[in-house]
Amino acid sequence: MKILLKVVVLGAVVLLYTFCPVSRDSRIKKGSNPFETKVNITTTKTVTDRSEDPVMRVEAMVREMRNSNPRLDMDSIRRQRNVARAANIGWIKESTARYSPDSWDLLMKYDKLPMMTEAYSSDNSVVTTQKALETFEYLRGRTRLDLLASMETNVHEVAHAYFDQNAFKYIRENNLTMNWEYAHGYIYVSPSKGYFITYPLKNVFPSRELLKVIPKDLQTFRFGTYIDGTTSTQSEGIIGLLNELYAYYTGSKYCFEMLEPYKTAAGSDASGLFEWASRTQSTMSAFYEFDFFISEYLLYMKTNYPQNYEKLKSYKTFAEAFITIRDLYEELIERYQQRIRDEIRILNSSGETEAKIEKGWLWVRPEDSNVSSGTPIFSEEKETLLTILESRRYRDVEDDFKVD
Repeated sequence: MKILLKVVVLGAVVLLYTFCPVSRDSRIKKGSNPFETKVNITTTKTVTDRSEDPVMRVEAMVREMRNSNPRLDMDSIRRQRNVARAANIGWIKESTARYSPDSWDLLMKYDKLPMMTEAYSSDNSVVTTQKALETFEYLRGRTRLDLLASMETNVHEVAHAYFDQNAFKYIRENNLTMNWEYAHGYIYVSPSKGYFITYPLKNVFPSRELLKVIPKDLQTFRFGTYIDGTTSTQSEGIIGLLNELYAYYTGSKYCFEMLEPYKTAAGSDASGLFEWASRTQSTMSAFYEFDFFISEYLLYMKTNYPQNYEKLKSYKTFAEAFITIRDLYEELIERYQQRIRDEIRILNSSGETEAKIEKGWLWVRPEDSNVSSGTPIFSEEKETLLTILESRRYRDVEDDFKVD
C-alpha cells in the first residue's frame, strides 16, 4: 500500500512539472531589483516572454545601433554642439551690436584695419606693423553666459590692439613719422571721438618705481601685474597706465550695456541681474585701482621728476584723454549702481522675486526658489582704496591736470 501511494505522489509531481510554465532561467533580469523576491509563479516571465519587455526592446535597439556604427552617436553629438555654439556666437554678436553699439563699432573698426600697416620712421625708413590678434580671438565658451563674459575680455583686448594698430594708420594718413623713442597710441572713445597719443619715452619712468611708496596694505589685486609686472606700464610708464585705464573702461562699458542679454541667457530677470552683477563687479572695480595707480604715478613724478612732470602737464592731449576717460568711467560706475537699484525695485514690485542690497552685496531670490544668491557689487579693491582716493593727497595733481 505504501509503495502504491509513493507512485501516485511521484506521478502527480511529474505532471505538475510538465504543465506548469515555470522559467528555468534563475538569473536576475537586467533592470530588475536584485533585492526583490517574488514567489508568485504565475507572474514570473519565461525566456520566451522577454521579447515583449519594452525596456529590453529599447536596449536591444541601442545595442544594434552601436554595433552598426560605433562612432555615429559621438559624431552626432559633436555636430550638434558645434551647431549650438555657432548659433550662440551669432547671438552674442547680434546682441553686442544691438545693446553695446560703441563696442561693436570698435570691433568693426579694428576688423577693417589691414593685417599689415606701414609708416615712415624719423630716419626715412619704412616701419611695418602686423595685427596682434583676430577680431574675436578671445571669444570663448559654448553657453550664452560664457560668451557674454568672454566678449568683455575680447572687447578689452581689442581696445589694446586698436590702441597700437590704429596709431600706425593715424600716422600714415596724417603724413607723420614714427619715432621709436616715443610711445604711440590711439584711444577710441566713440565713433566721433578719439585721441592720438605720442609722448617721449625719456620723460616717463617704469611703474615699478612706485614699489617705494605704495604700502603693502594698498597693493591690490592688479598691483602685481601693472605696477610690479612686465606690461607696457614699465616701458611706457604713465602712457601704459592710461592705456590700461582706457581698456578697462571699454570693457566695463560693454558689461554695463549687456544686462538685457544677460537676462535672456540666464532665463529670467532675477537670474540675469545676478549673473550680470557677478560678472561685472570686477571690471567696474578696476576704476579705483587705476585711478590710484595713475594718481600715485603723477604725484611721484611731481616730487622726483619735476621737469618731466611739467612737460607732461603741458601735453594737453594726455590731460584731455585722461580726464575724459576717468570722468566717463566714474559716471559709468554711478549708472551701474543706479541700474541695480532700479532693477531691485522692479523685481520686488512683481511680488514673485525678492532682491536687496545688504552690506555692499546684491542678494536675489528668484521666483519658485527658497534660496537667495549673493554677489558683491564691487570687489574689495574699492573699499581698500576709497579712503585714500577721497583724501587730499592728490589735490595738487588733480588741479594740475584739470581740463578747461
